[in-house]
Amino acid sequence: MELSKFDILQYRWLGREEGYSALEHEVIFRDLCSGCGVCESVCPDDVIEVDEYPKLTGECTNCGYCLALCPRAFLSFGDAEKKLFGEIDEGLLGHVEEMIAAKAVNKNVLKEGQDGGFVTALLRYLLKNKLVDAAIVSGIDDKNPWRTKPILVTKENELNKTGGTRYSNSASIRMLKEADKRGINNIAMVGVPCQIEGLRKIQNYPIEDVKLPNVKFTIALFCKGNFLFDGLMKNLISKKNQIDLKDMTRIDIKGKNVIVNIGDDEILIPLKEAHEYLRAGCKSCHDFVSRLSDFSVGSVGSPKEFSTVIARTKVGKQILNKMQREKIIDVRKLKLEKPGIEMIDLLQKIKERDAKKINRKRVMDVLPLPFKNLKF
Repeated sequence: MELSKFDILQYRWLGREEGYSALEHEVIFRDLCSGCGVCESVCPDDVIEVDEYPKLTGECTNCGYCLALCPRAFLSFGDAEKKLFGEIDEGLLGHVEEMIAAKAVNKNVLKEGQDGGFVTALLRYLLKNKLVDAAIVSGIDDKNPWRTKPILVTKENELNKTGGTRYSNSASIRMLKEADKRGINNIAMVGVPCQIEGLRKIQNYPIEDVKLPNVKFTIALFCKGNFLFDGLMKNLISKKNQIDLKDMTRIDIKGKNVIVNIGDDEILIPLKEAHEYLRAGCKSCHDFVSRLSDFSVGSVGSPKEFSTVIARTKVGKQILNKMQREKIIDVRKLKLEKPGIEMIDLLQKIKERDAKKINRKRVMDVLPLPFKNLKF
């Protein structure tokens, strides 16, 4: 489906603002923004930059593309699922072709990655076999310890410092523009559910003026929410707990704790202390398992040092089988009971329940008085 000029004009009218101002009023000021980077990647004038949140860096020409393609303005999950998989799956986990627990066999990859290093192993496989020309991943800013930034890698060895989880925003989709400038077309993108949703909206509602490279594979991480960098890293970890970010070697969230590693030493910080730094836009998200990705990956449901891997396409299933045959990954079957598939189902249910409460409250807050008791 192509987004027409008339559709763009409708977005302008509905927002009562134009261009970037409409995005501010309809998404950013309403605490819906996930920081995915779509608005930056589709801006034809290159005047939007996304770090934690979007900001305008030049004169807006009021094209309206940023709001029209923002996944938080509108996204039909049903249409996207049907286009991707040929059907709408009513199950909590979405469409599943294969579901396993897996970890990398290579010891260096195990050391580089998190929860078994599966994502790093998969990216290495895709690059080595020339199934993709590059991968968009989350890296760390050399000048600002643990500050995330999206990077474009074209060689296996460039993945060495990208493994692990940071739990703060990396606007991965904005790197599509960089890939286009460098003439790179077939890409694998690693992200979280909101970023995959943003990509699918660009793909499902193309605009003639916006030319971006082909994303061949999407790899999404299970996600309960991201934290603001200044809140989690600077305030909670550095200031409150007196931990120098330069000394940190790893961060993880397990159960009720944020686990910070300094070499072999482990420091536990109660997760509830981090809740105030959760991005407001994450509270509106109902997708823990990323139903619109090609691969969904997370530690929940798997044995220690393994990742749960959901392949949602037949091609994805074939890749998993080949990686196993070539002894690139070690595979285990998932248990149905806790802490296996049942735990993943539970976290998806909680995510949907909490998002529904938040979204209902936000709708009620802007409705005229006669509609306050509306049931939906």
